[in-house]
Amino acid sequence: MNIDHSIPTRASEVLISKICHDLVSPVGAVNNGIEFLNDMGADGLEDGLGLIEHSAKQASVRLQLFRMCYGAGGSDSKTTGKMVYETFQNFVAGTKLSMEWDLMNDMPDCDLPAGFMKTLLNAMVFVGEAMPKGGVVSVSIVDGEMIVSGNGDLIKPKDGAIDALGDGMSTEDLSPKSIHGYITRAYVNLFGLSLSHSCDDQAIKIAIKIP
Repeated sequence: MNIDHSIPTRASEVLISKICHDLVSPVGAVNNGIEFLNDMGADGLEDGLGLIEHSAKQASVRLQLFRMCYGAGGSDSKTTGKMVYETFQNFVAGTKLSMEWDLMNDMPDCDLPAGFMKTLLNAMVFVGEAMPKGGVVSVSIVDGEMIVSGNGDLIKPKDGAIDALGDGMSTEDLSPKSIHGYITRAYVNLFGLSLSHSCDDQAIKIAIKIP
């Protein structure tokens, strides 16, 4: 029997809203930098160009992440741990989040199926979003599973995110705050993977079984 893994229209709408929301700030800041240059002229050249450069880099980094998390990028078996590592590292650079991942020792030594590393990246983003005050996103291998854990001052997943990750949310109840969890679970189902998670006030962990 063929199983339909297509994303419902409602989920696609909410996901697009989230992407647009996350891009509004850096793209708007680029526009602000241009306006600043127009107003200040040569006197504001250094500050204006600095704002434009910083904001354009932020937008580029987020687009790269979104391509890997939500687009076709990362869906094949050619996606490497290094690619995921660099994408996430660029994303958290300059934020209150950091990453701990020893690529030399904490990578499976077997051939991974298509979508495995994409799902791992989505799990890393999920854990990062659950620490609004910042913290450390750690990736390791334990008992045949890739473990993504979070260590921060405050563990607080976005509203509805845990339910969405656990396949327990209707598409009608989705919001930009919960859509990432929904999409992560959708990829788990699509690629035939196995994911479990736990979360309380002090810790959050997502485990992806290595096939």
